Amino acid sequence: MTLPTIWIATTRGPVEVVSITEEDPDIRSVLCLSDSFQELPISPLYDAFVRRPTGLIEQFTGHPSYRIDLSGPITQGHSWQLGLTVTHLFHAEPDKSEAVSPQALMWTTGKVTPKGIVQPVGEIGKKWYTTRAALYKKPRFPDPVLLIAHPENIAEIQAIEQDNPSQLAITWVPVTSIIDLAAYFNLTTGIERTAPVVERRQPVKRVIAAVAVGLACMAVGSHLAIGFVAPLTRLDAEGRYRELFMELREMRQDGNWLDVNGAFFFEKYLRHRANGLGDDVHIEIRLIPGQDAPCAVPLTATITTNTLPDWINNGCQLQLTLGNRSDQPIGVWAAFYSSQDNAAPNMILQNHAALPPKQSVTLPSFTMDSTMKSASKTLLLMASMRPDSELLPWFNALLSTPRPAAQMMRRIEKSGTGFRFAQGSATKN
Repeated sequence: MTLPTIWIATTRGPVEVVSITEEDPDIRSVLCLSDSFQELPISPLYDAFVRRPTGLIEQFTGHPSYRIDLSGPITQGHSWQLGLTVTHLFHAEPDKSEAVSPQALMWTTGKVTPKGIVQPVGEIGKKWYTTRAALYKKPRFPDPVLLIAHPENIAEIQAIEQDNPSQLAITWVPVTSIIDLAAYFNLTTGIERTAPVVERRQPVKRVIAAVAVGLACMAVGSHLAIGFVAPLTRLDAEGRYRELFMELREMRQDGNWLDVNGAFFFEKYLRHRANGLGDDVHIEIRLIPGQDAPCAVPLTATITTNTLPDWINNGCQLQLTLGNRSDQPIGVWAAFYSSQDNAAPNMILQNHAALPPKQSVTLPSFTMDSTMKSASKTLLLMASMRPDSELLPWFNALLSTPRPAAQMMRRIEKSGTGFRFAQGSATKN
């Protein structure tokens, strides 16, 4: 069996998963250096991660003991757990590896809880720079680098790439649970085998039978749900919104009952996410005191409606502060422009901010000079937790008209992206 290329990020450099072997159930699981007798010190932690009752992997695969060979040592921490979970899932379904490009590289980091929840880990910057150094030594870059991590850690790497871009073709795969991971790669996480049950009295047998039937239905339902959602989830995670809209339209028009209803609920999910992201952005506009009388007193307004405060027309210096009230990182595009009659809008401010959870950023100040008093003002914001290469043309199209086009705003919101706008009336001379 050929596994996809899987790297586990460490601060000393990435470690590749070389091979995985099922062992006798009576012996414990181990991590070893490739093609050696050297067992790594964290093997007891790995065994506890695999085997019931503490472990998670046996619940997915039904097997309690493995040997995994690694290209280098892992000595501490828990960030190896996500990468080894990816390894076990592909090992359990070897045919799914064929769907991953042979030129692709899966870069992983993350802690996994006993309930399958993925948690963020530390020292991301150091891990990413050592990975880039390792990749630059290769004769050719992987295409793509599938970066699999918690959304918080992905936001950290996106910030690094924005400030110091690499030449890598990166596909962002944010995951908050093993279910997210399985849905993206169309993998199964159902429990395949269970421990035998000792039969006692007839009523107990009936209860056990009923539970078994229920579990089987749940397993089949979960498998169908994952298989159904996987293509939509993948397009959404990669920011391929045009293809996503086409897929949803075909499901509604030509699909069976499950397709039609599934498309309906997935669209409802995207709209719900869009509304949530819009509400998660805190917008504050501040007047910076100056020498002129209209600007002498500092003023601050929180934008909660579609209306800007009247004092933005005073010809003063202003500043925007954007805050993320959610528990996940989001990217925000902000634009502030003026427009008069049917003339092309005059762009005053256009900026992007990557906002970690519960944090805010203050954008560069700008001045509303006296010539702008007779022009209307518009503030637009777009908030996303997905790649935005397809979103930006839509956002820029909105900036080209005095008033945001309703059709374009609906398209952005249909993609699961938050959108806010506020306008201020022109001052009559």
